[in-house]
Amino acid sequence: MTRHQHALRGLSKAFFDSDLVATRLMLFIGELCWAIMLWWPGDTFSRPTYGHMGSLAPEFVWAAAFTITAAIQLHIVAFELQELPMSKAFAIWNAALWVTAVGMMIASVYPPPAGIGAEIAAALAASWIAIRPAFLAMIDRKIHRKARAYHAG
Repeated sequence: MTRHQHALRGLSKAFFDSDLVATRLMLFIGELCWAIMLWWPGDTFSRPTYGHMGSLAPEFVWAAAFTITAAIQLHIVAFELQELPMSKAFAIWNAALWVTAVGMMIASVYPPPAGIGAEIAAALAASWIAIRPAFLAMIDRKIHRKARAYHAG
C-alpha cells in the first residue's frame, strides 16, 4: 500500500467509520467557551464582529443557546447517545447554531476576522455530524442497488 493509499484509508476511517466522539467533545468545549464569554459581564455585541448576531437576538439569548447546546452535547457524549434520533435532530440544530453564528460574524465586518478559524472549523464539523448520516445512507443505498443489479444480472 502506498503512502497516499494509506493516508486515504486513514482519512476515510476518520470521516466515515468513527463515531466522531472527539469532534463532539471539541464542539462541547467551543460551545462552553462561547457560553462563558457571552454570560461574562459586559457588552460583547458592541464590537463590530458581532453586529449581525446582536441584530438577530440579544446577547443573553445567544448565551443561553450555547449553554443549552453545550449541556446537550456533553450529555450525548457521556451517555453514548450518538445514534438516537434525538441526537441526530440535535446535530441539525447544532450545525445551524454554528453556521449562523459564524456566518453572521463573517458578514458583520470586512475583511473577515482572522481569529475565527476555530469557529469556522466548528461550523464545518457540526455540519458534517448533521449531514453524515444522510450521506452514509445514500452511499449504502447505492451500494445495495449495485449489489442487487449484479446478482440479478
